Amino acid sequence: MMNAHVTPQQALNFRGRSLLAFALEPTLPLEDWFAALDSWLVRSPTFFAQKPVVLEMAGVDIELKEYRDLLGALARRHIRVMGVENASRALVGPHLPPVVSGGRAVSAPALVEPDAPQAAATPAKASRGEPLFIDGNLRSGQSVMHPDGDVTVVGRVAPGTEIVAGGSVHVYGALQGRVIAGISGSPEARIFCREARAELLCIGGVYVTAENMDPAYEGRSLEVRLAGEELKLRALD
Repeated sequence: MMNAHVTPQQALNFRGRSLLAFALEPTLPLEDWFAALDSWLVRSPTFFAQKPVVLEMAGVDIELKEYRDLLGALARRHIRVMGVENASRALVGPHLPPVVSGGRAVSAPALVEPDAPQAAATPAKASRGEPLFIDGNLRSGQSVMHPDGDVTVVGRVAPGTEIVAGGSVHVYGALQGRVIAGISGSPEARIFCREARAELLCIGGVYVTAENMDPAYEGRSLEVRLAGEELKLRALD
């Protein structure tokens, strides 16, 4: 009698995971679009670092060579494209970003959650739709992503820090980093801070930077809200 050796069947584990990706929408002429992108990157050079990016190609009629040049130019800016939406058949094939669909649009300028480095404050976990509270300072390089609710920081937000929230953002301290609020699509989202020295403030895709913010607001207690197609800033002190 021969004993057959039976190898146990290998179990495969499948998991579903939801990621928030920034959607970049190139427009023609691409030279002008890249000029606008570079202007943004000067103010926030690490904004897209280690974040999933999807290209929205609806209405962008370019040849395959131009498309490859577009992807190469983005890669040189450390923007890695994980997928493409509404691309023509000529732009689909091996060694090109896969076609994706079914994403839920939000009103943030194109983004995804990176692994945050160790920092002084560790965000507590919040359930879907609940506010996220952070007790302590956020150091440069730390990124906080909470697309389903408000974010409150009881402490300082250092330069180079990024907060992305589905709702409003409250900072009870100096705000020196970047804040993007209202990415869930809520037009009522606001940004509040005790001391305004922000690199960037953004709600609903409309933003203001340190360079073009009225100097009268620097260091003030501030409320920021969206009114139509512009941000309204109001000193609270």
